[in-house]
Amino acid sequence: MLDIKNAKGHWIEKVFEGELTHGRVYTEEELWENYTYFIKQVVPVAEETKVCIGIHPDDPPVYALGGIPRCIFGNAAGYQRALDIANSPYIGVCLCVGCWLEGGTVGMGCDVISAIKSFAAQKKLFKVHFRNVSNPMPEPWQETFIDDGYQDMHQVMRALREVEYDGAIIPDHIPQMLGGSRPGLAYSIAYMKALVQAVNNEYGGAV
Repeated sequence: MLDIKNAKGHWIEKVFEGELTHGRVYTEEELWENYTYFIKQVVPVAEETKVCIGIHPDDPPVYALGGIPRCIFGNAAGYQRALDIANSPYIGVCLCVGCWLEGGTVGMGCDVISAIKSFAAQKKLFKVHFRNVSNPMPEPWQETFIDDGYQDMHQVMRALREVEYDGAIIPDHIPQMLGGSRPGLAYSIAYMKALVQAVNNEYGGAV
């Protein structure tokens, strides 16, 4: 369970917590300037090598976290601006359904179904992390099994079939079951395969 009011981040043997995790407050302008510089260096290499880069949303998509505004990949508007700045068919989205659900419709600016349709229409939906959560923020929340969160994941899979998505759908952040990591993974994959079969039947066959 995560309570954003008492969150801790762990990265390379360091712990980040408190109101200023990186020493000071950063501005949106600083983040956008840094992203723009970075992505303009990346795009020519991605295009030359024909490597598609799907950018993952903030996890969790909290606006200000530790003094840093999560304005780029923390909501739909930021994502769109970032894609427009990159302006490349090789820069797109790794849509983490769980992260989108953490933010919820209010925090993200649109629900996950609308996000799928928007990014797919732009040919920017490169891969999908398929997971569910108990509820959107700001209340404390936890990751759940695919069929045990607040989102009907059949509707998510149905939206992917509707836009004729043909990329990878990846089980993600799977809760542990007795017996180690494999039972939960097997459960998730089997559930996802059943959803794929169900929506393909609804639409008269696979993409």
